[in-house]
Amino acid sequence: MKWYLVVIGLLMSTLNSANEIERMVELLNNKQSSANSLKQSITLGKERAILCGYCHGKDGNSVKEYIPNLAGQHPEYLVTQFEAFSQGSRYNYVMAKLAKNLSVEERVNLALYYASLQVKPSKVSTDDVQKQAGKVLFSSRCATCHGSEGLGKNSLPRLAGQPEQYIINTLNTFRQGRRKLPGSSMPGIAAGLTKPDIAAVAAYITSM
Repeated sequence: MKWYLVVIGLLMSTLNSANEIERMVELLNNKQSSANSLKQSITLGKERAILCGYCHGKDGNSVKEYIPNLAGQHPEYLVTQFEAFSQGSRYNYVMAKLAKNLSVEERVNLALYYASLQVKPSKVSTDDVQKQAGKVLFSSRCATCHGSEGLGKNSLPRLAGQPEQYIINTLNTFRQGRRKLPGSSMPGIAAGLTKPDIAAVAAYITSM
């Protein structure tokens, strides 16, 4: 009987999370449909983002190679990640604490603020042979979902210009089975990459 209750609990948690994401996406769309609402939301997001700047940079461009740029990222993707951190399906101590203390409105405002900023590509590899190998891998493994230019769309993240070490860490997390996304092809794709493959893909993505 206990296992049955656990399954029910997981299903309810997943349903509640899906409903929360749906609410946030609806609010996003409503704010984006009005120039005044969007402007106000971005202003509020900027005010709320003060603490985020210590890691993600004052302009949304990461100050550390293992932390992602948020500037130019899709707002729908950002709100889904807030929910993932809040529910524990994606783990980072700081982000989990932060996400749990953000209201739906605050999450949406932050997402719209960061989406309005311009991404500045991180330090780019000078190894042209490695980048070319990464381009071939990206085209065959990543472009279908993230686009040929790595720009992503909606809940699929922009990869272009992300820090190299962040891409490497993320792919290794999927490759080692430490991060799972139900219904996503990422675990399977990452599992088929060697460490040199991952280094090459990361070098190319950072240069995009």
